[in-house]
Amino acid sequence: MTQTRTVDAPTTPPPPRWARRAGHVAWIAPVLGFIPLHVPWILGIPLFANPDPFAQWYHGRGPGVGDHPVDGFLGLPAGAFYLGLLCVLAGLGGVLALGLIRDWGLTFPRWVPGLHGRRVPPWVPLTPTVLGSAVMIGYSATLPWQFAADLSESDAQDIFTPTGVLIGLPLLLAWAIALPLAGWSYYRRTRVSR
Repeated sequence: MTQTRTVDAPTTPPPPRWARRAGHVAWIAPVLGFIPLHVPWILGIPLFANPDPFAQWYHGRGPGVGDHPVDGFLGLPAGAFYLGLLCVLAGLGGVLALGLIRDWGLTFPRWVPGLHGRRVPPWVPLTPTVLGSAVMIGYSATLPWQFAADLSESDAQDIFTPTGVLIGLPLLLAWAIALPLAGWSYYRRTRVSR
């Protein structure tokens, strides 16, 4: 009779209420906030953007490019490719954030071939959490100065309008705060359960 090896259920404590809230904010901000806001821009629609600077940026013609033609990447305009890549990363970040507060972030789910039922090594979700948090916090720290400069300019040379910034900034700040909080909770919970 062959015995199959079973993996014990994780002894990791559940996330506290504040961490669950942070995890939900950290997946809602990118998936329901960031991505829908960027889809029109991927399609070339300057929603909450100044049309002329947006069109130049979208087609890869910005400061420092000069008169060099830019064909984009993979048949897409440079701006659409860049924004599409950002949206994919945001979607992955949303899934990551949800995994920080769910059981499948502790034990591989059954749809993962060869790994299902095994414990997720804590460094797997924590590495992108730390890197993503550092990038978002660093970028968020520059936004007040960028926003003040945008408001002081009377011409429409900046890509984004103040309305676009006022919509996007709170989403980014919420995400930049919530993701490290959820990651911290995950780190503490997985460290205790070893």
